[in-house]
Amino acid sequence: MGLTDTPPPHVPSWVVPTSGALLITGAIFWDMCYVLMSIRSHRTKSYGMPLFALALNLSWELIYAVRVAEHPLERLGFLVWLLLDVPLVYTTLKNAKHEWRHAPLVANNIGAFLAIMVALGCVGNYAVADWWLSAPGTGYGDKSGKWWAGREGFDCTELAFWTAGLAQFALGTGCLAMLLVRGHSGGASYAIW
Repeated sequence: MGLTDTPPPHVPSWVVPTSGALLITGAIFWDMCYVLMSIRSHRTKSYGMPLFALALNLSWELIYAVRVAEHPLERLGFLVWLLLDVPLVYTTLKNAKHEWRHAPLVANNIGAFLAIMVALGCVGNYAVADWWLSAPGTGYGDKSGKWWAGREGFDCTELAFWTAGLAQFALGTGCLAMLLVRGHSGGASYAIW
């Protein structure tokens, strides 16, 4: 997902290290959000990540760890994210039923709903990744220097941008919706956001 890419000659030498540093910084802040949401969820007896966003996030991490990531460092990153998901899933399964008292069908079946959404998310993420990686050049722009599975022309960074962007959109809008519907920040806070 970018670690094996070779930048074209016209790209300044500072671009790749800067891009890597920004990616690592973003990943660290994302990790902090996971940890802080888990702590806040435990303290408030609520959950911080909307069900759909959590399912989409889990499925994205699973598929990209197994299907897309090639470099051991990339796979390690996905493993860390999946491990950080465990407390989020736990607090969701433990506390979401209280937030869904008004809808007993959902409240009594949170685990099943989450499992179904994760399964559907895996199918969707796999389908998009499989399509994207089926032929070189998919996406926008020149794919020179972009490598996947030993072949040039596959831009996994762009693939991750589009698919992670959808998950980010679901998370952002879902958190706002939860705040409006529940009337409290529950397992999250303005500082975490």
